[in-house]
Amino acid sequence: MVREGRVQKLFNGEIKESWLCPSHPDNQELEVASMLEIVRAYDVDGVHFDYIRYPDGNACYCEGCRARFEAKLGRPVVKWPQDTRTHDEVREAWLAFRRANIDTVVRRVSHEARAARTSAQISAAVFRNWPVDRDSIGQDWGMWCEQGWLDFVCPMDYVDANVSFRNMVSTQQAYAGRVRLYPGIGLSCWKNPLDAAKLAEQIEITRELGLSGFTVFNYDANAEAVLPWLRLGVTAETGWWTALWPF
Repeated sequence: MVREGRVQKLFNGEIKESWLCPSHPDNQELEVASMLEIVRAYDVDGVHFDYIRYPDGNACYCEGCRARFEAKLGRPVVKWPQDTRTHDEVREAWLAFRRANIDTVVRRVSHEARAARTSAQISAAVFRNWPVDRDSIGQDWGMWCEQGWLDFVCPMDYVDANVSFRNMVSTQQAYAGRVRLYPGIGLSCWKNPLDAAKLAEQIEITRELGLSGFTVFNYDANAEAVLPWLRLGVTAETGWWTALWPF
């Protein structure tokens, strides 16, 4: 991948070998094909996007990105890559270019997976603040919901303060619109990853806000210790759908 120029190059020129360039057509095809293979070859209920984004605002500035961006812009970028941050017109076009690279994969998987299996559910783990994240990491998940590309969305609300969790989820309801919102509860990220009471409290918050599901990050030894306690109370009643998020 490095040899073929398919990995990311940071703003400072550093090569980031662990991330593929989102604008490279072969990388887009690879991801789409991989997810469609799961739907076509295996009896699964759906496919789930994770890390469907840029790492941050410092990527990708590889030669391929520059060529593809300039082709989209219709002219060369005089000061590369500085103009993507300091030139207002170039900056807005650059942010739209980044979003479009991620959007392409989500849209194609959504349409083609459903064509292959009409019952397939498409979901995504996303950052919590859509208006900011659509620019900072190219993850325009509010638009994905609006377009109906997702069947449910799972913002990663990994905070152990219940007030913050409630505020996040309340705000995200508007972003998700008609798409089901199953907030991510960050058990393993808390100071006390064995806090069954807090987990139960945050599950109750999702219900108080009218949501029909939640996810728990992540399915590890902590979760194995906590989940049996939930079955004695908050998840004992029938009729509530829950999803455990295995990593």
